[in-house]
This record gives sequence, structure tokens and C-alpha cells, in this order.
Amino acid sequence: MELRQDEKITTSQAVIGIATFVLGSEIVILPRVASDAIGTPDAWISIFLGGVISTCLGVVCAKLSLRFPTSNYYEISPKLVGKPIGFLVNLIYIFSLMMTGAYQVRIQAEVVRHYLLDDTPIAFTAICFLAVSTYLVLGGMNPMFRLFELLFPLSTFVFFLVMVLCLQDFQIENFRPVLSEGVLPVLLGLKAASLPLYGFEIILFFTPIMNEPKKAVKAVVASNSITILVYVTVLVIVIGNLSSEVVRTLTWPTIEVIRSIEIPGAFFSNFELFFIVIWVIEMYTTLVVSHYFSSLGISQLFSIKIKYCYFIVIPLIYWVAFYPKNINGVFSLGDINGYIAIFISGIVPVLLLLIAKLKSWRGQNV
Repeated sequence: MELRQDEKITTSQAVIGIATFVLGSEIVILPRVASDAIGTPDAWISIFLGGVISTCLGVVCAKLSLRFPTSNYYEISPKLVGKPIGFLVNLIYIFSLMMTGAYQVRIQAEVVRHYLLDDTPIAFTAICFLAVSTYLVLGGMNPMFRLFELLFPLSTFVFFLVMVLCLQDFQIENFRPVLSEGVLPVLLGLKAASLPLYGFEIILFFTPIMNEPKKAVKAVVASNSITILVYVTVLVIVIGNLSSEVVRTLTWPTIEVIRSIEIPGAFFSNFELFFIVIWVIEMYTTLVVSHYFSSLGISQLFSIKIKYCYFIVIPLIYWVAFYPKNINGVFSLGDINGYIAIFISGIVPVLLLLIAKLKSWRGQNV
């Protein structure tokens, strides 16, 4: 995967790229999912532990990419496990990326209809979302990363500003007693709490295009630290405002907390609008990354020009997005994709790195 120097990205762009890919729709539903899985207010502990695990797995992915500094995920797997198995692994990953993009499309359409455009068909919102994504990916990676670099600091600032405003109704009693039912619920909830943290394997695509590929490990650790901070903040603020019991009954708990913000004398009160705008931006960047690299995979696997693949992917993402008939089906789609992510982001890179080391010990060229 040879690139011109002007197509390379900086370490900070890689950090932002990974973080924008991982952060997405889960911000608005994670408190409910984690609280429901754990059953106690200690969901934030599960998220933190899950973040540590995901960081370790991300380092594995970075180490694997450093063994093949000019190759991406689609090129590494056939080198290590052979073309047939490598082709299958790559196909699964392409499907996982399309499911990730589809999930973002459907969730944003549902939320926008529920809170903003209740008379607008969700199909129209989804098509607009996909159209804007296509416009960006057609420009290639440089415009993508430049936009990420522009939007991420702004969206992060607004996010934490809104979280601070939510502190007015924060009740520390909602977290007491800590570990009231022991450590077991926290450990059992690790699976559900960790699913939103997957996506770090995208470093396997970023390392070949980094100016300083040796900093791939630092990029993964930095980006995962950001996502852990954001997710823990969301959980603490939402549960601290509503309690774990109430959070489990709400579809979009994060937005409901933000809707309750009241500032006496303020000229503006609908703070959820700011949050939804920022949140849609985060979902858009996740969709763009999914769109681009799933198209790249189809291009490399089937020897099709990538500019055609950008359009081939659109109806596939749309079909997957609207395959679920209701919101519960959409959440189930996200769960299924999460389990695929465990395999493709966690298990596969570990196995590939072990195979690479084994071949290296045997003196085989890989």
C-alpha cells in the first residue's frame, strides 16, 4: 500500500481518526446497555476495565501492523494464514464495517426523527447521511482526516461543556454503595460494557499511511484513553443524574439527562440540540471511516476500482440499516456487530501476531 508523501497522516491525525471511529452511536445508549447488563451503579468500573482490555488489544494490533509497515489489514491476513482463510477473514471484516456504518445511519435517523424532525421519513434522513458520506470519501483520505482534525476538538469541547452543565442535578448517592453486590456483576458486565470500545483495529490501516509509523502504539493508547474518558464521563453523569434503575427504562438516557438542563435567566434552554448536532457529527465520522475502508476492502478483494466501490457499498449499507423492523431490532443488530467485532478486532489480530512471531522464530519470511 504505497502512498505519496502528501497522502501521509500525522500521529495526531491517527489518534483522532481512531477516536472518531470508535465514538459514535453508543454515547446515547451506553448508560442503558451497561446498567442493564450489570444491574448496579458500578457500570463505570466495567467500562474502565473494558477500556484497559481494549487498549491492550489495540497495542496488539499496532504491534502487528509494525511487522508489516507497508501493508494494511486486508494485505496482512493472506500473508499469514493463506489466501483462502485470509479472504474469508477480510470478507467478515468488510461486512462488519458495513454493519457499523449501517448502525450509525439507522440510529441517527431514529434519534433525529424522535427529537428534531418527527414528520420526516427516516429513509430520507438516512439517504442524506449516506450522500454526504459519499461526497467526502470520494475526495480520498486527506480530506477525511483534515475534516476529522477540524471537527473532533470542537465536538469534544461541546460534549464536555454539556456534561458539566448536567452536574446541577448530580447525586453522588446514586453510586452508593460501591460494589454493593461484589465484583462479580462488574466482571459479568465486561462483555456488554466493552463492545462500544472496539474499533481500535483500524490502526492496521493507519500505520501504513502514518508519517511516523513507529508511533502507532502511542496513537492507539492515546485514542483509547480519549474514548475511555468520554464513555466513563457519560456513564457517571447519566447515572449520577437519574440512577441506575431509571436509566435502564430509557431508550436514549443521555439525551434525556441533557433535556433536563435548566439555567435560570438563560436565553436558550434546548441544550439537547447542541448535543445532538455534535453527536451526529461523531456518527458521521464513524460512518465515513466505515464507508471508506469497506470500499477499500471490496476494491482489494475483487480488483475493482475503488471509486466504483464507494457506490457499491451505499445500497448494501442502506439495506442492512433498514433490515431491522423496529428499534429493538436495531439494537440487536448493534449487539451482533459487537460480537463480530470481538472476533475480528480482538481474537484475529492476536492470532495473526502469534502466527507472525512463530514464523519469525522458524526463520520463515512473512
